[in-house]
Amino acid sequence: MTQCPNCGGGVRFDIATQKIKCDYCSSQFEPYDDNFGNMAEAQEDFDVVVYTCRNCGGEIVSTAETGAAFCSYCGSSTLLEGRFSKEKKPELIIPFKLTKEGCKSAFAKRLSKAIFAPGAYKKSAQVDGFRGIYMPYWVYDMSQEGPIMVKTSKSHRKGDYIITDHYEMTGMMDNAYDGVSYDASSSFADDISSAIAPYNVKDIKYFSPSFLAGFYADIADVPDQIYEGTAKDLAKESTYNYLRKSSPMAGNNFDEGKEKVKNKISTRIYAKHSAMFPVWFLSYRSRDRVAYATVNGQTGRVSADLPVSIPRYFACTAILAAVIFVLLQLFLTLTPDVLLISIAVLSLISAILYKVEMKKIVAKEQYEDDQGMLSMFERKRQTRIEAQKGASFNDVGGEAEPYVLTDNDIKRNEKKEKKSKPGLIVVIVLAVMFGGPALMALLGGMTAALSVDKICGIVALVTLAIAVPLTISSSKNIKQMKGKKGLPGTLWTCIGLFVIAAVSFWDPPQDAIYYGTAILAMVCVIVNAIDLMVSYNYIAMRPLPQFETHTGGDDRA
Repeated sequence: MTQCPNCGGGVRFDIATQKIKCDYCSSQFEPYDDNFGNMAEAQEDFDVVVYTCRNCGGEIVSTAETGAAFCSYCGSSTLLEGRFSKEKKPELIIPFKLTKEGCKSAFAKRLSKAIFAPGAYKKSAQVDGFRGIYMPYWVYDMSQEGPIMVKTSKSHRKGDYIITDHYEMTGMMDNAYDGVSYDASSSFADDISSAIAPYNVKDIKYFSPSFLAGFYADIADVPDQIYEGTAKDLAKESTYNYLRKSSPMAGNNFDEGKEKVKNKISTRIYAKHSAMFPVWFLSYRSRDRVAYATVNGQTGRVSADLPVSIPRYFACTAILAAVIFVLLQLFLTLTPDVLLISIAVLSLISAILYKVEMKKIVAKEQYEDDQGMLSMFERKRQTRIEAQKGASFNDVGGEAEPYVLTDNDIKRNEKKEKKSKPGLIVVIVLAVMFGGPALMALLGGMTAALSVDKICGIVALVTLAIAVPLTISSSKNIKQMKGKKGLPGTLWTCIGLFVIAAVSFWDPPQDAIYYGTAILAMVCVIVNAIDLMVSYNYIAMRPLPQFETHTGGDDRA
C-alpha cells in the first residue's frame, strides 16, 4: 500500500501540485519515486483493496485501507466489504486535473439550468458526494495506409445542355489515429462515457500506483475486442468526412455510396493500450432507481441524469397555462367545437410522446446502447449455452434421457429471439403520408355538407384510431420493464377521445356539455402527462445495477 517513506502516514495524489503529498508531515514526492513501487518495472501486479457492494456486486479498488462507506453505482450507504488483492497494472493513466471543488462548481453550473430537478438531487451535489474514480479504458492506435480510388463527378450547364464531368480521385493514404479510447468497464455505461468524452491524450502518462493514492479505481471487465469495430469505423468516418469536405474533390459529387467508399479505406489497429482516465462520480438514489452525475476529471465536461420533480413541473406549467388561457380569452374566442378539436389533437400528440418514451425506457433497461454491458450478457449467454449442451433432458416414459442441443437448435433459438416485428413508427408514418392528405381532402369536401361538430367527431375518431394501437404497443413495452407495471397512461387518452367523438355526434344543444367534455378530456390528457413525466424519470434515472464479480477482461487490464 502507498505510504509516506518519511513518517509512514497515508499519502494522496495532490491535484494542484500533481505530486504525492503526505497530510501528516507535508512531504511531497514525484509520482514515479522508487518508494512507491516503481522500481520493479517488469512487475505487472500492484497491491490494492477491492471493495465490493453487498447490494449490487459493484467493485472498486483502492491503494488505501481507509474503507469505503458507500457504493457509487447503486447509491447504497452501507460499508463495502474489503479484501486484499493484486490487480494487473494498466499501461497508461491520465491523472486528475480537476479538483473536487472545481467538479462541484462545474456541476452546479449545469444544475442552474435544470429548474425542474428535485431539491434533494440538487442538495446532494452540495455535499461531498462526488467520488474520484479512475475508470478503465482501452486506447487504440490505428493507421490507414495504401492506395485509394474514389469516383466523383461534377455537372454544369452549357446552353440547353447539362454536361457532367467524371473523375477518379486516386492517392496513397498515410493516416494515423492515435489515442481513440472506449471505457473498459461494464458498470460504466457507454452513454455516460461518451457524454464526458473526449479526453486529451497529451496528458497521458505511464501508470504508477501512486496516482491512485486518495482515489478509487474501477476494474476492467470488457475485452478489448469489443470496441475494435467501433474504433475502426470512427477512423473510416473521419477519413470519409475529410474526403468529402477538405480534399481536392470536395466540391464534386461522390458517385459511390458512403459505405462503399468507407470499405475502401483500409484501417489497421497496430497498438492497444490499457489505461485509466479520471472521473468524478456522484450517485443519487430514489427508491429503486439511481441517477448518475459524472464530471470529466481532466476537462470538466459534465454528464448528468436529470430527473424531474413532478409537483414543481406541474406548478410551473399550471401558471403558464393560466397565463396563456387569459391571453386567448382576451384576443380570441374559442367555440366549444374548436376547443374539442384542439384537445383531440393534443391527446394524439401526448399518446405519440408516451409511446416514444416507453420505447426508450425498454432500450435503456435492456442496455441496447451499451456495448460493454451487452458483451457481458453475451458471455453469460454463451456460458449458459455451453452448460446446456449435454445437460438438457427429455422426459420419455418416466425416464430422463440425455438430449444434446445441436448447433442447428442453437441457431434456430437465436433466430427466434432476433425475429423482428413490424415497427409501429413505420405504420404511423405511412398512415400520415397516405391517409393525411386524403383525410384533409375529405374534410375539405365535407365542410360545406357537415356541421362543425360532425367534423369534430370525425377528427376524434381518427385520432382515436391512431391512439389505440399506440396504447396497445405501449402496454407491451410496459410488460418488458423491470420497475413499471400496470396499464399505460394513454388508456385515459383513448377514453377522452371516445367521449369527444360521442358528444360531437350526439350534438347536444347545451354548451355546458361541450365544456364539461373538454374538461374531462383535458383531465385525461393531464393523467397521461403525469404518467409521461413518471416515465421520463424512469429514463432519467437508471435501474439499480446488479453486477457479478469482476474477473477482468484481459491480462493487461
